[in-house]
Amino acid sequence: MSIKATVNPAAETTETTKEEQIADARENETALLDGLLAAADFKTSEECIKNVVISRNGKDLFSFHIHPLSEEDYNSCRKKFTKFVKSKVQGGIRVPEEVNAVNYRAELIFRATTPEDQVKVWCNKALWKKLDLVTGYEAVNALLMAGEKEAVLSLIDQISGYELSEEDVAKN
Repeated sequence: MSIKATVNPAAETTETTKEEQIADARENETALLDGLLAAADFKTSEECIKNVVISRNGKDLFSFHIHPLSEEDYNSCRKKFTKFVKSKVQGGIRVPEEVNAVNYRAELIFRATTPEDQVKVWCNKALWKKLDLVTGYEAVNALLMAGEKEAVLSLIDQISGYELSEEDVAKN
């Protein structure tokens, strides 16, 4: 993933009439709108969706697809698994005490999974019955080992724009 910002201060500036500016804006409006809509479609864009295959001992066990998460998704997951207490020092205001990191990380994986695969893999009723589960994130915890979760989370962060490549870091 690459983010570019281009500034060209050396470009010649020429005076344009208001009518020319309006005509130019109309010409570029469709391209701009197309770009904006493509940027907003990151959760369903085929280019952003990645396949994850869980393999152990050289055998592929199952696979699922993940999409990028929004900042709101990350925040919502964090809030869901944060324990709050009333602060005696701050007059009874609720303050975060701790985050259940295991469930938070499992929920991120669950939310990043495409809806079709959520139903097929994490919300599989036969699996829930056999393992005595009641939620999708519990299935993530039951099926993935710690290192596998870490690898999936790293990929989610990468496709969500949180990890810059070496090339991006070198440019900055």
